[in-house]
Amino acid sequence: MNLRFKTASEKEIEEIYEFAGLNRREATNHDSEDNRQKMIEDYEHSAKYNAYFVCLMAEDTLLGWVQIDKAFDHLTGDEIGWINDLYVKGSYRGKGYSKLLLDEALKEFKKNGYSDVRLNVYTHNQKAINLYEGMGFKDVNKFMKISL
Repeated sequence: MNLRFKTASEKEIEEIYEFAGLNRREATNHDSEDNRQKMIEDYEHSAKYNAYFVCLMAEDTLLGWVQIDKAFDHLTGDEIGWINDLYVKGSYRGKGYSKLLLDEALKEFKKNGYSDVRLNVYTHNQKAINLYEGMGFKDVNKFMKISL
């Protein structure tokens, strides 16, 4: 299989949006009717600030993507690289494609001048946590809640 990376065209963005509801449900473990709409809103908000998708392709088939974004460190005010979304379609999982996408994202961030890259992952998503930790990501804070 001939794999390549590319910045998403309108065609790939349409397909990414088709998966938005499933993507959000899997990422958050939250099932709601508006998952697709909420994920698309997040994508479009980020796009206003020049976020973009890097796609992993096999010929003309979209296997997965990562959204390259930015954020600000709340302690220092520094602009940092932010991975807003990383997704591999279900039928292509277990082949190392998430790692390939993450590697490519880190190259993009370095090329764009970032020395600090962060992301958010839900605690139920142990596979993603293992991937990120295996690539050198470290916990920097805990986001906690209580239901009343």
